[in-house]
Amino acid sequence: MDEKKFKKIRQIAAIIGIVLLVGMYLVAIIAALGKSENAQAVFRLAIYCTFVVPVIIYLLQLVYKLANRNKDDKKQD
Repeated sequence: MDEKKFKKIRQIAAIIGIVLLVGMYLVAIIAALGKSENAQAVFRLAIYCTFVVPVIIYLLQLVYKLANRNKDDKKQD
């Protein structure tokens, strides 16, 4: 696998993760300021996503790396 290509994919995944997390916290803040009945649940969901989103991004990168490793091995032969 081309290291430049993998680095670019990692950067894109990191940016998407940051946008998702910031968006979740903005929604939680807006819900709290708007005195929504679901503000506490939204905040708990934001805390949950703080841990889950990076794990999912890591797993997707791992799967991508493993899937393309076989292709690279065949190209070298």
